[in-house]
Amino acid sequence: MMISTRTIATQMAGHSLTRAITKPSPSPSHFSRSLPLPLLRTRPSTPLSRTLSTTPHLSNSSTPSPPPPSSSDSKVLATYTGPLSRTFTRLKLFSLGSLGLATILTPILLLAPGEISLIGRMGLSLTALATSGVSTALIAWIGTPYVSSMRLVSIASQEPVMELDTVSWNLRARKTLVYEPTFLRPTSRPFASWEITNTPPAITTGGVEGMVEKKIAETFDVKTGKSLGEWIVKYNSEVKQKAEQAGEWKTVGKVEVKGKPTRYFNVHEELLDEHWQVLG
Repeated sequence: MMISTRTIATQMAGHSLTRAITKPSPSPSHFSRSLPLPLLRTRPSTPLSRTLSTTPHLSNSSTPSPPPPSSSDSKVLATYTGPLSRTFTRLKLFSLGSLGLATILTPILLLAPGEISLIGRMGLSLTALATSGVSTALIAWIGTPYVSSMRLVSIASQEPVMELDTVSWNLRARKTLVYEPTFLRPTSRPFASWEITNTPPAITTGGVEGMVEKKIAETFDVKTGKSLGEWIVKYNSEVKQKAEQAGEWKTVGKVEVKGKPTRYFNVHEELLDEHWQVLG
């Protein structure tokens, strides 16, 4: 009996369909092995939380800052303002500007073409630099001791402290704290009224043996708060002298300078009132 071609094709198609249905599905492990490695990375089941940490601000304790008496126990006894502070500041600014201009124009004058010989150009350049440098140094020497402002502050259970504001030759503001105003004496330096004395008076140490150290004054840079120098007096109990009036023995002190503190001050004494009598 002959079987038709259509019947054979129908039976073969049904057999293939039955095998496709009964074929087992691939296992999860087999499916995971067939995927590339980047697709196997899974995210954690729990959400990630972002934590913020703050770092405390650390101050540089090695850099001293000026301790002006601004506490609640302090009291300003007197104030002073120098009437020529702006004038000296403008003079310093002008002198520094002229020195910088002369420094910049010197190589231009030497290299520029002209009828003047090289020796003549060098002479003109040196003359301009020397004149500008000398005038700048002279103005700085005159104006550096000038006190732009000054305060006399009284602190509870302490001696009055003086704050003197000056400006350096390069226009840097400085503040000098004088803890012992009695150490300010008249000076013979031109363009200055006071100086911190190098010959401190003898004192009575009260039976204290050894070395007694006393800070007289200290100068700070106003912008950075850095200490530029200080005046210290050291009293040795073994070095004494006899007072002429009382007839008692007093300890002799020796001045020690650390750094470059301001020593000379130019103040208009006629503008000081009776509150400044603490100076003696």
